[in-house]
Amino acid sequence: MKATIFSIALILFFGFSFSLSAQTTAVWQGGKPGRTTDWNCPANWSEGRVPDEFTQVIIPSSASFYPVIQYAPTPIDALLMEAGARLTIQDGARLTILGETGIFNGVTALGHIENNGTLEVGEAVNGGTAFLKNVQGNGIVISPAAGMDTLARRR
Repeated sequence: MKATIFSIALILFFGFSFSLSAQTTAVWQGGKPGRTTDWNCPANWSEGRVPDEFTQVIIPSSASFYPVIQYAPTPIDALLMEAGARLTIQDGARLTILGETGIFNGVTALGHIENNGTLEVGEAVNGGTAFLKNVQGNGIVISPAAGMDTLARRR
């Protein structure tokens, strides 16, 4: 019985450790020739891979080229945009920010988001008024946590 409890405890411990270590941070670099602004180009990211649901994304103000989302990439965990940074979500494209780890409060957008598609922020994300002031365009923002029942259209 003790061996079984010990085995279960080990499995839970290592499973939890693995889930914590699976979180990564990706910093936007941009500039890949022919795909300078392509979010979905692995060479435009510090880790050499496109961010996924386990990734905290940082878009620095020092970039020469800023990311453009042309369709729906894999959801990301969190987004930090430095002041002066830019992000464009094109018509028909979608960015989903899960906010599951609480890092960057899900979204910290000190830069500008040009949203002509759909920006969806998860329930754990604090997408309040300060955040929405940095989102412009004809797209929609979906955020149950921000009191925006289903969606808000920004201009």
